Amino acid sequence: TISSRMLDTRIAGSFRDPAGHVFTRDGVVLRRVLPAGLDDYRALMDSGLYTALTGQLLLLPHEELGADTDDPGALVLRPLQVPTISYPYEWSLSQLRDAALVTLKAQRAALAAGMTMKDASAFNVQFVDGRPMLIDTLSFERYNGGPWIAYRQFCQHFYAPLCVAAAADASLVRLQALYIDGLPLAIASQLLPRSSWLRPGPLLHIHMHAKAEQKLTDRAPGGAPAGAAAQGESKQLPLIDSLERAIAAVSWTQRGHWADYYADGESYSAEAFTEKTAIVTAWLDRVRPATVWDLGANTGYYSK
Repeated sequence: TISSRMLDTRIAGSFRDPAGHVFTRDGVVLRRVLPAGLDDYRALMDSGLYTALTGQLLLLPHEELGADTDDPGALVLRPLQVPTISYPYEWSLSQLRDAALVTLKAQRAALAAGMTMKDASAFNVQFVDGRPMLIDTLSFERYNGGPWIAYRQFCQHFYAPLCVAAAADASLVRLQALYIDGLPLAIASQLLPRSSWLRPGPLLHIHMHAKAEQKLTDRAPGGAPAGAAAQGESKQLPLIDSLERAIAAVSWTQRGHWADYYADGESYSAEAFTEKTAIVTAWLDRVRPATVWDLGANTGYYSK
């Protein structure tokens, strides 16, 4: 007899969470909820948080396939299949910002439902039909009244790379490919200009956070994440408010030749621009593709 588990292919990137993991079976992506994660999963479903998040298109919906035939204590879920997977180091700055805001909205909703997010990784977000959505159903756990343990991870995965790339060059978002666990705050602090010390967001969430992290490391190696210890239950929502304001305040200017590619007829005359728009529109109406890859997109006007 061949068990279904023998036909499973564990996805290599899904290995850290003791509550469950992602795998494929017959080409379909599935999620196995292990016994260690069942109580939190049931709390997610019973609290109304799952309905709220999926209703706001913040969390990828799923269907329950029932108990795992090879592990009666586990549950198998079939999430909505994402046709194209992308990674934070491939995103534009606006995508990274949108993904950050979705994560904060989800944490705010979780607190209202008596839960919290134990993970705030940028790799837990995918763009589905152009909209950022959380894909890790097991990121949510029951809230015990303590600090937001994912605060440092959020800063390293979202706010720090966003600030560094906006201050210097958008291509620096690719640092996330080097630092899979997030851009270290000490490095981000060094890369940011001195003027960033005068802005509340970088000062609190990067510079001071990095210093607190270093002090904690010096005093108690292997201890709790810096920043988390300084928070209390009453500071959860103000912390989210502060992060949302900080992210909204990040701005950047498009630089280089491609930023002005269509400006003042530099590359196309007004007539040629209009004609190309009509050609692209006609081809899309004719082919009706499910997915489009635009190679050499310039400013992205025709992609949109």
